[in-house]
Amino acid sequence: MPTITIDLSSETYKRLEAYARRVGQTPEVLGREWLETALQACEAARPHTARDVLQATGRVRALSPTLRGKIISGVTLDEVRTILAHTAGPSLSDIIQEQRGAKP
Repeated sequence: MPTITIDLSSETYKRLEAYARRVGQTPEVLGREWLETALQACEAARPHTARDVLQATGRVRALSPTLRGKIISGVTLDEVRTILAHTAGPSLSDIIQEQRGAKP
């Protein structure tokens, strides 16, 4: 089993030792259990999609009633992509690149 060493202040180690004694464990076993629990919590709480990450950072919010009212039910993403591919004019990316100008 791999081993790590963690430097603790004397006060922190005394507190850990006292708590471990109260719960009937050694400081080493208690510390390992806490670390494993913290890692599991981090993995469980980790966002899984870009949307989850954006929501977790407050970058995405629910649609306003006005925008929600503009949704046309029954239209698929493929249909939207097909319609947008056949529209006249440059793409938004092309417009932005044109406005930014050439990179030096």
